[in-house]
Amino acid sequence: MIPKKNPLRPILGALPLIGLLFACSGPIDNDSAAGVRGTVVRMSAGSFQTNGTPDPLPGEESVGRLDAYLFEGGLLTTVYDNLQLANGSCDLALERLAGTLYVVADAPIDAPQQGFPESQWLETTVTMDPDTPQPFLTGVLDLDALPAGSTLAPLTLTRGVARFDLKVKVAGEALVRSLTVKNAGRKSYLFPGEEPLQASPDDLCEVTVHLDTPATEDTPGLLYLYEQRNTALRIGIEAVIDGKEQRLETALPGQILRNTIYTVTLRKGVIDTDVRLTVEEWSDGGSTALQPDLDGVPTVDLSRSELPADVLVGEDCRALVLPHRQVELLLGVDCNDELEAVAVEGYPLTVEAVESARGLNGRNLFRIHKSLFPPNMPAAEIPLRFRRRGFDNVYTEDRIVLHLTANPTTLTGALQFDADTYACDFGRYIDNELGRFTLPEGKEVVAEFDGDEDPWIRIAPDPAMPNVARVVAGWRPNDPTADGRMQRARLVIRDSADGGQREEYAVARRNYGLPVTWLHGVWWCKYNARGNSRSFDDQILSSNDPAAAAGKTLFEYLASCTTEEYYALWGWAYQGDSGKGLRVIDDNGVLVMEGFRSDIQTHINRLPADALSPDGYELPSMEMFNRVFDATDYIWMMWSGSHTIKVPWEGHSLIRRTQQRRSDVKVGSVQTTELISVAMSSPDYPEYEPVTWYGPGAQWNSDGIRHSNHYNNILFGVHSPEGSGWYINGGMANLYMTKNGAGNKDTRILRFMKSPVEYIY
Repeated sequence: MIPKKNPLRPILGALPLIGLLFACSGPIDNDSAAGVRGTVVRMSAGSFQTNGTPDPLPGEESVGRLDAYLFEGGLLTTVYDNLQLANGSCDLALERLAGTLYVVADAPIDAPQQGFPESQWLETTVTMDPDTPQPFLTGVLDLDALPAGSTLAPLTLTRGVARFDLKVKVAGEALVRSLTVKNAGRKSYLFPGEEPLQASPDDLCEVTVHLDTPATEDTPGLLYLYEQRNTALRIGIEAVIDGKEQRLETALPGQILRNTIYTVTLRKGVIDTDVRLTVEEWSDGGSTALQPDLDGVPTVDLSRSELPADVLVGEDCRALVLPHRQVELLLGVDCNDELEAVAVEGYPLTVEAVESARGLNGRNLFRIHKSLFPPNMPAAEIPLRFRRRGFDNVYTEDRIVLHLTANPTTLTGALQFDADTYACDFGRYIDNELGRFTLPEGKEVVAEFDGDEDPWIRIAPDPAMPNVARVVAGWRPNDPTADGRMQRARLVIRDSADGGQREEYAVARRNYGLPVTWLHGVWWCKYNARGNSRSFDDQILSSNDPAAAAGKTLFEYLASCTTEEYYALWGWAYQGDSGKGLRVIDDNGVLVMEGFRSDIQTHINRLPADALSPDGYELPSMEMFNRVFDATDYIWMMWSGSHTIKVPWEGHSLIRRTQQRRSDVKVGSVQTTELISVAMSSPDYPEYEPVTWYGPGAQWNSDGIRHSNHYNNILFGVHSPEGSGWYINGGMANLYMTKNGAGNKDTRILRFMKSPVEYIY
């Protein structure tokens, strides 16, 4: 145990006064002490206090064993044991006024023997039985401080435990089944000191009260707990609220004080969406004699308040209902004492005292500023508490309840706004539907943009639900500004009639884009994936398209670019689900994919379409590839020409193809030959550049990528849950397209397409 200095000495001089303040309400019978030699100490059991008024429960005032211990000169000299209360009190006659008298009732301790040091007595602890915590009482009287000649000294014993009362404030049906305190310290000092005993982590327990008949209303004295300092304390309730099982838990104060009532409130108002559990320290029943006049509780002073039209006042002027919007009001409070507002924590609300306003008396005048509640921020019911001037404590009744209304507009989807910043920053590229606003009558949502920002968001109606507004993010093909920059917009909820009552919310995304071209209903990416296939930072972006910068199609660019530029585009392929690009390198005169593994278990084509792609893109399905490759006859890739698609796309079936070769690309010491690239286009859509195919042949073993004397056996990554795919087969004399899903470990090029997008701007 950590040594503790004597904490009682500084307060002993006040104890006779305390005893007088908390003695029985009837007059003290001094005549009963007449004729008794010395002084009579009249002991009585005090009650828990609620705002200075006794608040006993049946059975709380009964006292079993009562013992008194007289210490003189720092040692125990006399023990008065097995004393009994009669008619609520017990008289103990003392021959002289010397020393300190300690009285203990029902405490689970071993009685000390004569000669026991007072310093150790003050270190005495009691240990709680978690199944049946034993309430006890103590009292201390400094006999040396009594006036000479005193014949009667009242001593009121105070409770050594804290009491927990349950309050049920639920607008509906509530059945409370149990109350549990977790991490409760089992030990407490027998007598009060400067501060409670710090609970030891090795000596914690759980105290649970199971109610045979569930509580449906306020129930006092459900549980008792020893005084302690303990930041790990938590209290929980098991209840049925409106037919639904609920388990709620909240923290207890870090310091539980003896002789104090704590109110555990289960709360769910009519405007609440959630059930809440709160704990209040209701009353200090100890030594504070000063109490407020509760006949003058604070109320809204309508004559001095300046309230907007949509701020409502409760019938008893003890509550305000504030709208969801940003609001500022002047609140006058009627009270017979001067008040100080206690700061409200955890809500976008500030309260400031005002000395005067527009000629109004500044006494109990407060300016309240409440910020906007964004959609989906729950309604709240919070007490605006006041401390009366001259009082240390804040009393429960000294409050005006503020009902903070939820925003009538609700929001679903990925779009959610921070309650402090009113912003949603996705931090990445995203498109299509971001969210849906469900609007009250007379409201609309519009998108606004600053400066020359593109209209990348539009508000689309839901034909099936007139009060629903869909927020759709769009995409611009080959956007020259899509370099990863932050793209911003404002979503404004406003009155549809005149645009008033604006609520502004910020939305941001990173604007990325890959160069694309269109063929038979598909926006094909122009370039193969490279590096980290999922990262825009490793890809050719539409803001930095080298072919477009040169004023050429990709097919033309591949014919004219440097060999280094060609190799930088050509030499990438992928295995499995890592998304890590394998680079073509020279390995002792053989071209291989660097990092090739023969133990790959994941088949690329069986992955989800967007498993390897950056946001907003995906691997095309077999059906998409078939619109280009699935011809009525062999497609001979080593020749230019045309072919006809088996299943036309919206009546379009002819594909023209042009092939070209380069033999000047050197990788390390290896001189490659006849690296092929093939452009495919539709004569029906001459405005779009061809889709150009290029890339290294597949590697499936340690022999590298050179097969049949060439490097052009390209295996395509295709989204195909059944594992099928497309492959360029044969040698340079007879290259042709064939359906071939190949194996797990075989390397593939990845050519993404733009995922379907609703809005193109």
